[in-house]
Amino acid sequence: MVEFTTAPDTPDSFIRRAGGDALNTAIYLARLTGAGQVGYLSCLGDDPQSLWLRQTIAEEGVDISTLAQRPNARPGLSFIATDENGERSFTYWREQAPYRSHFDKPVNVADLDRADVLYVSGVALAVLNPKGRVNLLHALARRRSEGAQVVFDTNYRPVLWSDARTASSVLGAAAGIASVVLPSSADIAACFDVPTPDAAMTFLMTLTDAEVVLTSGRGAVLYRPEGGKTFDCHELPPAVTAVDTTGAGDSFNAAWLASRGNGATVAASIQDAARLAAIVVRHRGAIIPVAAMAHLIRKENL
Repeated sequence: MVEFTTAPDTPDSFIRRAGGDALNTAIYLARLTGAGQVGYLSCLGDDPQSLWLRQTIAEEGVDISTLAQRPNARPGLSFIATDENGERSFTYWREQAPYRSHFDKPVNVADLDRADVLYVSGVALAVLNPKGRVNLLHALARRRSEGAQVVFDTNYRPVLWSDARTASSVLGAAAGIASVVLPSSADIAACFDVPTPDAAMTFLMTLTDAEVVLTSGRGAVLYRPEGGKTFDCHELPPAVTAVDTTGAGDSFNAAWLASRGNGATVAASIQDAARLAAIVVRHRGAIIPVAAMAHLIRKENL
């Protein structure tokens, strides 16, 4: 979707950016792994804003061959405001977005067969029509049974769901399908009424056998290996002063996946993920300039 961001000192001025949690992760992952390694599956229209989005995404090295285009459709919009502590609030206009009905036709899930690692978020599930949501979950379960890795970011936004019961049912089903779950303790507390990080991890261990990397804001990261019966606690580097927390979790997820994909240990991957997220929150907007993270990118990927 198209994202418009403002700041406390410029409340009447907005900066246009490409937005969306899964897209943010795709862009950061493409930067870290190299052009053409990451694809983006969604649907846009043919209006000027959609065309601008397509160009922006492609220029980031993300493969857009699975980014469908629907005539006369318009993308979703999001307006983001940040307070003096860098915390953000969202106002959405997503009803017209063609992605909402994209998976109503089962044929549109066929592109999932093109990748061995599939990444989906709670937001991506929330905004789908119920029929399309069922089709997508069935397709993800099929690909998981065929050996693909399914990575699930819980990213719970209550305003996007019809009710809390539907949200907990769908997010629980997705976690059960996944091979890797990337939740935040805030998501689990809000959606499943589990109040603390330790309790959230214990709850998730009853919900899924997946590898779980649970973040808790500025607190420690809890980690449970796939099928594990216990979990570890990993402390983060000292906190930084945030300008804008938009995209922090998305960039954390991208760096985690890139680092683990390169064979790094769990502890090293968590540090890599936290390092990128700490840079992201010191810039406005979810997607920061490449130059701000160039020292984290291997030379062959620049």
